[in-house]
Amino acid sequence: MNSMKDTWQLNLLIVLMSLLFSGCENSTSGSSASSKNGSRDQAKNFQKKEPISSETASRRKPSKNRDNKKKTNVRVHEVDLESLNIQSTYVGNLLPNQRLIMKSEIDGVIENIYFDEGEEIFQNKKLVDISTKELSLKLKIALADSKLAESNLNRDEELAKKNLIPNAQLDQTRTFAERASFNKELSKINLNKSLIKSPLKGTIKTRFVKVGEFVRKGDRLVEILDVDRILVKVNIPEQEILQIKIGQKVDIVLYILENKMIEGQVKKIGLEADASNRTFPVEIEVDNSERELRPGMLARATFTQRVDQDQVVVPRHAIMERDMGRIVYVVDNGIAVQRKVAIGITQREKVQVIMGLSKGEKLVIEGHTKLTDGEEINIVQ
Repeated sequence: MNSMKDTWQLNLLIVLMSLLFSGCENSTSGSSASSKNGSRDQAKNFQKKEPISSETASRRKPSKNRDNKKKTNVRVHEVDLESLNIQSTYVGNLLPNQRLIMKSEIDGVIENIYFDEGEEIFQNKKLVDISTKELSLKLKIALADSKLAESNLNRDEELAKKNLIPNAQLDQTRTFAERASFNKELSKINLNKSLIKSPLKGTIKTRFVKVGEFVRKGDRLVEILDVDRILVKVNIPEQEILQIKIGQKVDIVLYILENKMIEGQVKKIGLEADASNRTFPVEIEVDNSERELRPGMLARATFTQRVDQDQVVVPRHAIMERDMGRIVYVVDNGIAVQRKVAIGITQREKVQVIMGLSKGEKLVIEGHTKLTDGEEINIVQ
């Protein structure tokens, strides 16, 4: 019984498996047929559709919008006409208006000194006595000799009129009187040489002698500086010296007083150039009544040669150097346009444009280094 039951179950299992394999085969065949039929239907439908025109295709194709492109931000400056000062600046050093070193004209002993170093003195102030007492006595002797000789001459002239003395004696008396007169004048001169006086108003810089010291002719006694007015000495190249005139106004700025401008005027122009650097010395006189200026300081002297009115002047940094030359960018309807320019005079941060720009044009002054010709820009304030 059990064996029959097992046989029956086995046969049932075989039948079920056969039915299962048969169903899978039919399903696969149906799917393949359906897929083939679907492909044929799609091909028929594609052939039935109308052809797409190029215009329609272009509308359907996504396009690049220029407005979405990032524009370069720039700043602009409206070109205007300005006055242009043509200036030249030179570095110079300060000198006293006058420098005088007084020397002894005679041999003698320093008897008195009437000044101190740094003292302000006036003209004709007595400074030094050199053997003045001795020379004063010599003058007195000369005066007495001259007086006696004059008296003898008067007497002999009266006697000669009466023929009481020979003419030779009268000639000798007259000669003695003349010599005595000359000796008197010479004594006066020597005495004046011993009384040293200042020929100018100024300041004592250096005293070279002491009381009791013996000096010889030519020895230095004292150095005096006139600093009421100061000279600024500069060297001007030969290409520009003809533009400088006596009396021309000059702006002076000291290195230690950068914020103070002092006005001076040309006092002297050198006649001969320095052979080593081909420059001419020029002296500019400046008032120094307040004693702010001292010899030896450094200063900048600015000469304004002429003023040109109504010139196109732009910031120097707006001009760029390219292989083709100097260029700028101007704005035309929101477009950066490259423009070639010719420049003239350069004044610190400004440059004269003699060709290529006109009044009223909008010049790009910031952001121009990134631009290309014809590029759209965005102007910012």
